Amino acid sequence: MLSILIPTYNYNIYDLVLDLHNKCLKERINFEIICLEDGSNSTFINLNKKINKLSNCQHIINPNNSGRILTRLKLANLAKYDWLLYLDADVFPKSNDFILNYLQHINTNSEAVFGGFAYQKDTKNKTSLRYLYGKKYEQVNADIRNKTPYKIIISANFLIKKALYLSITKQFKTTSYGADLIFATHLMQHKVNVHHINNEVYHLGLEDNIVFFNKQKEAVNLLHHLNSQNKLITHQNSLLKAYKLVKKYRLKHLYLFLFKRFEPTLQRLIVGASPKTKLLQFYKLGYFISLQQTR
Repeated sequence: MLSILIPTYNYNIYDLVLDLHNKCLKERINFEIICLEDGSNSTFINLNKKINKLSNCQHIINPNNSGRILTRLKLANLAKYDWLLYLDADVFPKSNDFILNYLQHINTNSEAVFGGFAYQKDTKNKTSLRYLYGKKYEQVNADIRNKTPYKIIISANFLIKKALYLSITKQFKTTSYGADLIFATHLMQHKVNVHHINNEVYHLGLEDNIVFFNKQKEAVNLLHHLNSQNKLITHQNSLLKAYKLVKKYRLKHLYLFLFKRFEPTLQRLIVGASPKTKLLQFYKLGYFISLQQTR
């Protein structure tokens, strides 16, 4: 019935797998949990190898790092059931009925079901750009997400038909951060019946501010690359829509001038002790415009 697939790199996932294992046993379903170490070091491999002692669970080691997309593709090919539940290593189910909530959508018209993200309240995280960004732009109620179903596609927690996932993922040509954008575009182009539900996982892995900032720039680079190749004809991407508005009202050169003048200041405010997520959005648009100018 259900294959739960977890790619991992240098992360202790035993508690996550144990929790999922117990939830599946409670629902009395046919299931498997496959975890693939993607070039992890021996410390984490040793922590996670006891996963093999759990029934219907596999802990597989890939000695070389293949990247997120190829690792997920390998997991899909290893899966024996028709429905795949993908989870990132640094998450944990919010609900005790996490598995049941997904099972209720297997026999519906939905082809892909996204559960969403949540962030635990912790005053220590108020200096974390990743936490503040996630709270504002990723922790979104399913009712809102379903209004534009291809806009907030977070592949850290979703259910999808195996055949559909394989057919879409084999078309990917990148391993860059931000590949969820490509996934969302393919889902929209293929008119996949996407449904969002409130079945969140807590996002636990919060990167350093500068690391996350650089990942956001990497995602903008990918957006620019895809846009320059006319591969985003159909999309619900907010940044690309904002760029087209700036271009429409002939504000591109003014925006670019302001961005270049204040870029160092913007970056300091974004990654500083009191991160400004709105300024990050402003920065991403300016950075995207600067990339477009080099075409």
